[in-house]
Amino acid sequence: MTTVLKIGGTLLDDPVKAAGAIQAKLTGPAVVVHGGGKQITRMLERMNAESRFIDGLRVTDEHTLHVVSLALLGEVHANLVQAMQTAQLPAVGLFGAVQAQRREGPWGLVGSAVKTDAASLKALLQAGKIPVIPTLATSFGSLLNVNGDETAAALAVDLGARRLIFLTDVPGVQDETGGVIDRPRDVDQLLNSSFVSGGMLPKLRAVKAALVGGVRQVSVGQTVFEVGL
Repeated sequence: MTTVLKIGGTLLDDPVKAAGAIQAKLTGPAVVVHGGGKQITRMLERMNAESRFIDGLRVTDEHTLHVVSLALLGEVHANLVQAMQTAQLPAVGLFGAVQAQRREGPWGLVGSAVKTDAASLKALLQAGKIPVIPTLATSFGSLLNVNGDETAAALAVDLGARRLIFLTDVPGVQDETGGVIDRPRDVDQLLNSSFVSGGMLPKLRAVKAALVGGVRQVSVGQTVFEVGL
């Protein structure tokens, strides 16, 4: 069964380390989704541009979208695919397999309602390849910045994946004391908890979407969500 792996955070600062983390989780056919939030923020800082987030999602105007494209495709995507191929992983960089609609609200050029080209991805998987997908979507001839966690969940559902793994630089979902929650039973309870904020909000929303969509197991670091628990 197919596994979808989403990788982000500081892991992507070292493509060789990122490729190793991916390789350690491979047990069969897999699709890799990568973000690049930290790299985008650094590039914006070099251009003296502000990073602004609402509910864990980056507000994206035309200039920010240009920087997102540069950082994701020109830096993170190219380096990760190369590192995976150097590690003898059959990685194929694939831009254009994700479509989205513009999200309503104050976020600007940010996508939601993510859909994927499952037929093309399944053909690559059957050929023994590992598609590597950046979190940049097409939408009626334009581009949209899409959240990596939402994208990974949509891919897992569209592909009928059994597992979705979030490779992250945090140990897992943490409770109010900072301890890692091993096997939560209720995603909604966590989403409504006061101690969950920032980037963990879209991640937990993605966990819920994946489980509702038929994915059997979702891991966030050491935290494991599983149907039937």
